[in-house]
Amino acid sequence: MIKWLKKRLFEKVSTKLVAMVLSLILLSATLISTTYYGSTVSIIGSHVRTSAEQGAKQTADYLSLMLTVGTDMGQQIFRNTRLQDALNRERQGNLTVDETFGIKESIGQTLNDTIYASSFVRSIYILRERGESWGSGLFNASKVKRYTLSGHDWYSQVVGNKANEIWLPLGYDPFSGGGDNTELVLTLVDAFRDLKSRETEGVILVNLDGQLLLDAAQRIQLGRTGRWSVVDGSGQVMIDADPDRWGKPLPDRELARRIGSQRDEELEFQTKLGGEDFYVVSVRMANGWKLVGQVPVKEIIGDIESLQRKISLYTLLFLFAALLVGLLFSTRITRPLQELTRQMAAIENSDFKARTRIRSRDEIGKLSLRFNQMAGQIETLVREVDEAGARKREAEIRALRHQINPHFLYNTLSTIRWMIRLNHSEGAYKGIAALVELMESSMGKSGMMTTIRQELRMLDQYMLIQRLRYGEGLRLEIEADEALLDVEMPRMLLQPIVENAIFHGLASRAERGTLRLAVARRESPVPGTVAITVSDDGVGIDPVRLRSLMRQEGESPKPGMFGIGLRHVHETLQLFCGPGSGVSIRSEPDRGTDVELIMTPRGEADNGGV
Repeated sequence: MIKWLKKRLFEKVSTKLVAMVLSLILLSATLISTTYYGSTVSIIGSHVRTSAEQGAKQTADYLSLMLTVGTDMGQQIFRNTRLQDALNRERQGNLTVDETFGIKESIGQTLNDTIYASSFVRSIYILRERGESWGSGLFNASKVKRYTLSGHDWYSQVVGNKANEIWLPLGYDPFSGGGDNTELVLTLVDAFRDLKSRETEGVILVNLDGQLLLDAAQRIQLGRTGRWSVVDGSGQVMIDADPDRWGKPLPDRELARRIGSQRDEELEFQTKLGGEDFYVVSVRMANGWKLVGQVPVKEIIGDIESLQRKISLYTLLFLFAALLVGLLFSTRITRPLQELTRQMAAIENSDFKARTRIRSRDEIGKLSLRFNQMAGQIETLVREVDEAGARKREAEIRALRHQINPHFLYNTLSTIRWMIRLNHSEGAYKGIAALVELMESSMGKSGMMTTIRQELRMLDQYMLIQRLRYGEGLRLEIEADEALLDVEMPRMLLQPIVENAIFHGLASRAERGTLRLAVARRESPVPGTVAITVSDDGVGIDPVRLRSLMRQEGESPKPGMFGIGLRHVHETLQLFCGPGSGVSIRSEPDRGTDVELIMTPRGEADNGGV
């Protein structure tokens, strides 16, 4: 395929000319487009990164403020004297139902008053494993009783004094209202201690408005699909738009490693996430958390890439226009050359009448004129060679037939002479009649070719003469496809083969023998081949003699009728039939001989044919 393309396309002058024009245009367009793209990406990318960093810094400060409010709120609740008094009264015991209800109302009112002081706080709860739990707003104490507080790490660690405070990831408040997932909150878990004994009695839950935090983290525009997350110092996601990521580490290890090792106030870098390039910016918050934004790089420079595609499209259109113009001009140059090439190919395929019709006055026109003159001279020379070859072939055939006729005539007249001497006048008459018909056929008055049917008829006359000479012990059996009997073949070819079979194979046997002649169609060496096989059951041929029967080109015929007859048949078939025609011999001593005549069809360029 590559060789074909090289021959049909890349070796043409028009292709080279068009390729040169297109290459210059493509090189210029590529250089301009690449330079523009690189400069624009650098400038716009720098502006986008600066804008993202500034927005992230402002949002980080805002979120830090909200978290600080939550921490302060927890400390305020811890030190509230009303709450401490209520805790001491409950510890003393012996409270009536009304006193218990009054304490609950008092603490609830205190907590509600506290959250009203800040729009960031949604609710505050005081939860205890032993004793009553209190809360603001829609706090549901029955949910706490169904909730095993000590079974959760955040409660156990704070109550066990293993941690002073713990922030829980964004989630839904499990202790408010009558249903589940009612309010989205970010929860601070702080210790609730007795100020006098310093013993931890439970935990204080300060629930910040989760939706307010989430909106604040997501309000920075970072591309179309950019996302922001808030992670704590251990790399755990605290705030994210995807609920499945709450409380889980960052999914990409490389991203988590680089965020975790951040020491500067701001950090930006590019990395691969899921096989795609991402731009990442991370800003430290006041409490050590980090606001992390990530967006595919292609979205930052998406508009530039769109412009780049437009430039590429316009370049292709210009290339197409250049291609049309180049083809138009190159065709005017190469069309006469193509015409000259076609006529040369026609002469190469033996069409010597081919001539060009180029009438231009330039160098190509002069070349065309010289070509037509050369083609005329070649046509004249080829015609003269063909005529000389035809005359030579006819002379060779006549010479070969003149070699055969004296042998055949001598043998036949000798037989008739002995029949007359023995007073076999009727047999002599039949022999002379058959001889006349055979001689008439061998003269070839109707041409050099005959049909297999006519050749078999002549063979019957010849066998009549041979039976007169050798007796009725000679038998001829013919097996031929009726459709092949009208196939043409050179005249008088079967008679020499049959004569050799009788004289050299059967005559020396007292009981004589049988000749079998078969005519069949074959598909080798080429389709349409006709094979005529003459077989006898005589004495056969010695292998040494068999190899010497057919002489090579340039040698003299072997002495005797056998060599001359085969030579005649073989050369006649080669002259009048297609390539691969000729005679082949197979023989074994005392088992007989098979002589096969192969006649292949001639091509359209040959004269005559089978």
